[in-house]
Parts: sequence; C-alpha cells; structure tokens
Amino acid sequence: MKLQKISISNFRNINELEYQPKPGLNILMGDNAQGKTNILEAIYVLATAGSFRTNNDRLLVQQGKDNYKVKATHILDNRTVNTEIEYHWERGKQLKINSKKSNQNNPNRLRVVDFTPDDLYLVKGSPSRRRKYIDYILKEVSAEYRLLLENYYKILRRRNEALRKNEVNTKSFRLLSELFIEHSAKIIKNRINLVKLLDKLISPTYGHLSQEREEIKIKYALSFSFPEDKVNYITLNENLNRYLEDNRENELRRKSTLVGPHLDDINIYLQNQPARLFASQGQQRNIAVSLKISQVLVFKEILGFYPLLLLDEVLAEFDDTRKASLLEYINNAEYQSILTSVVNELLYPYQERISVVSNGQLT
Repeated sequence: MKLQKISISNFRNINELEYQPKPGLNILMGDNAQGKTNILEAIYVLATAGSFRTNNDRLLVQQGKDNYKVKATHILDNRTVNTEIEYHWERGKQLKINSKKSNQNNPNRLRVVDFTPDDLYLVKGSPSRRRKYIDYILKEVSAEYRLLLENYYKILRRRNEALRKNEVNTKSFRLLSELFIEHSAKIIKNRINLVKLLDKLISPTYGHLSQEREEIKIKYALSFSFPEDKVNYITLNENLNRYLEDNRENELRRKSTLVGPHLDDINIYLQNQPARLFASQGQQRNIAVSLKISQVLVFKEILGFYPLLLLDEVLAEFDDTRKASLLEYINNAEYQSILTSVVNELLYPYQERISVVSNGQLT
C-alpha cells in the first residue's frame, strides 16, 4: 500500500494543502506548532474515521469554518483507490471510497500505523493501553474480530447491569454468561495468536534499534488462573465457566464482571525481567517504537501488504545514536513512512525526503 497524494481542507491550522509523499521514508520538518502533526492527524482521520488526539470532530475544524475535508489517493494491489472523508457541523461525518459511501469495514480503505509520544506508555502505562494496542491491530486485519469485540462489550455491559441489580438467578443471566464465555474465549484465542506473532517479529527490530543483544519477549496475561498447558477454545471455555461459578458471590459483592478480555494484559519482558519495572527509559522507548514497527510487519504477514507508518516526533525521544539507527532502519524498509521532526542535522543526509512545514503550509 502506497499513499500517492493527500489533499486537506479546513483542518486545524491547515486551510488548503496538498502533499505527495514519496515511496519509502518521508520527513515533515519544521518548528513546533506549524502543522506537522496536523498533517499526520488528517491522514489518520481519513484512514480510521477518528483522531489520535480527540474524540470531538468539531475541534478538528479550522476556526471560522463549518467543515473539514480530507481526500487521498493510494495504491493497493496495483489498483488506485480514492478516499474522501468530510465532517460538517450539521450533517456529521461521511466516508466515501471510490465515490461511494463506505465504512471502516471496507477492505480497500487506507491502513495506517501511528506512533505518538503517548505510545511510550505502551510499556509502563496501564493494561488498557496494551489491550487497545492489540485490539486495534486485530480490528484492522479482521472485520469479524471488530464485530466480535463490539458484541463482547455489549454483553459485558448487560451482564454488569444484571449484577448491579442482583438479577443473577434468571434464565436471562445464564444466557448472558454463556454468551460472555463464548465471546471471551474467541477474543482471547485471537489475541494470543497475535501476541505470538508479535513476539516473533519484535526481536530483530528491537535489536537493530537498541544496538544491544537483549532478549525481548511478549506474552499474553490472562485475568484468571489457567492450570492447563494447552490453551484452546475448549479449555478457555471450561476455565472461564469454572471461574465465574467459583466467584459468583464476589462478583455480586463487587457488582462487576471480574474476569475476561477487558481485564487481560500483555506482559513484555527484557532479559526475562518485566520491562515496565526493570527497563530503563531508553529501553522502554526502544520497545515502544519496536512494537509499532512490529505492528506494520503484522499487517504484511496477515494481509499481504504493508500499511503506512506515521511517526510523530519520534526522534525527540532518542539520543543521537538511536536517532541515526532508527532513520537508517526506516529508510531501508520496504514500507512507506512519514516522520515529523523539528530541524535536526541528522536529517540532512535525507534532504530529498524532506518537506518543510510552516504555518499549515508546505514550503
């Protein structure tokens, strides 16, 4: 997948802008608050119908305007795909792919992986960040998983409501619990398979960025005890059912479902030690970036093509040695990437890849 051209109108500080990134590495360079991140955000909005900075589309509309529009052309499997997303204060948001109304389940849509400074918390932050990370990947590569996860959270809300009302001795609650176990087992199995793939892919990337021979491992962490060695759909069902039965009184007292995919985690180990506790700040940064690059590689493994990689101010998080290593790695990669940065002399060897951003314009 290659982004050929993007046009942005009335988006944050951007009035009108057209950008034609090259294959491979692209760099948006400029001072702070000039619109570099806004360009990445517009690409992300086009790809996902949402922003990585806000849930309120009104905040994306340029001051004094009533709508924003982002249009792009990308190549997928030697086919040209035209995508357009528009948000209007009164009419709401509409996505079109090849001039037809569409949604996020369209297999031809633009796919992106983004890194922002907040992603440093993938390692040391709350489990919800890591769950969101793997769920984003699975939703992007599988429309079936997207629907499965949506249904799971609907079931979870209804089950928690029944617990709050002490309506647990009913046929309805038993059915909810059966559906909860069924959906949980499917989600967990999908997640475990993905984590195994990430575990395989992350080591070479981390080794290159860190310049160290440190063993990195990723493992899925269940929110309930699992005595069997073999994890499959049947054993997950059995153990989830047993846990819910054994903890019925505890759930009633807490008025909440105390087990399931909404409480699971992903454990990251460096040299067999939990990275969130023992890794240095520099090591945690390397891990976070490596997780995002591994996400790109997962797309290729599962879907057969690379997504577009968006890196917002990633160089600010590294020393000069690691900055140079990351730039070399991405420049030699097969996938397309767009990186934002303030002026940095380490970028000069990539002069032909640089576009300067000033006051919402490319100069």
